[in-house]
Amino acid sequence: MADLFHFIPGYGHYVYRAGREPLFFLLLAFLLTFAIARTFTRLGRARGWGSGSVQGVHLHHLVPGIVVSLAAGTAIIGFRPGDDSMLLLSALFGVGAALTLDEFALILHLDDVYWTREGRGSIEATLMGFTFGLLCLLATAPLGSDPGKDVPHWVLGGVISVNMCFALVAFLKGKAKLGAFGIFVPGVALVGAVRIAKPASLWARRFYSNGKLDRSWTRAALHHRRYVLLQHRFYDAIGGAPDLELSREHAREMPARRSVA
Repeated sequence: MADLFHFIPGYGHYVYRAGREPLFFLLLAFLLTFAIARTFTRLGRARGWGSGSVQGVHLHHLVPGIVVSLAAGTAIIGFRPGDDSMLLLSALFGVGAALTLDEFALILHLDDVYWTREGRGSIEATLMGFTFGLLCLLATAPLGSDPGKDVPHWVLGGVISVNMCFALVAFLKGKAKLGAFGIFVPGVALVGAVRIAKPASLWARRFYSNGKLDRSWTRAALHHRRYVLLQHRFYDAIGGAPDLELSREHAREMPARRSVA
C-alpha cells in the first residue's frame, strides 16, 4: 500500500502494517465528501443557487452517490485489486456512501425533505455511518493495544461472547445505538442492557408489568424533553436548520408510497 500518512504517529503500525489503510481512506473520503456536500448545499440555499438538473430533472446527489458506491464495491469484489488501486476504490466507495447518506431521508420518505425537520434523519444516518466505520477501524487495529503482547484467545472469546449478550439485550430493550456501538466497544452495550427498556420495545412488552411499563413511558417522555431539542440543535449545526415543512398532501401520500414500494 501507499503509506501516504506515515508522518502521523502510530499510523505505520496500527493502520499501514495492520492492513487497515483502505478503510482509513474510505473514512477520510467519506468525511471530506460530506463536509463539501453540506457546505455547498448550505451556501446554495443562502445565495439562491439553482439545483443541478439533467434534461429538466432535478438530480439529487444521492444518484451519483449510489452509482459510485455500487461501481466501486463491484470492482473491489470482482477484481480484488491490490495496493494503490484498492485505496482509490475504497476512497470512491467512501465518496459514494457520503453522498448517499447525506440524502438518506429522501430515500426513507420518498420525498424531497432535505430542508425539512424530517431531513435531520440524513444527518443522523451520516453520523452513524461514519461512527460505524471508525469503530470498525478501531476494532481491527486498536490504538491501545501493545504490539509486543498477544491477548489469549480464550480471554478474547469470552469478552466477545459476554459483550454480544449485552448487545442483544440492548437491542431487545430498544437501545439500538448502544447495542450497535457496544459490539465494538466493550462496556457500552452493558449500559443499554441494564437501563430501563423503551416502552415500545419487545423487552418492555414481554417482561414489564403495567407499573414498570408506566415508568418506562415516563422515562421516555423525560428523555425527550431533555435531550431531543439538544440533539436537533447539534444536527442543525452540522447540516443547517430546516426552514421548510412538508405539505399536508405529501404527508398523507408518504405512507401510501411506502406501502406500495
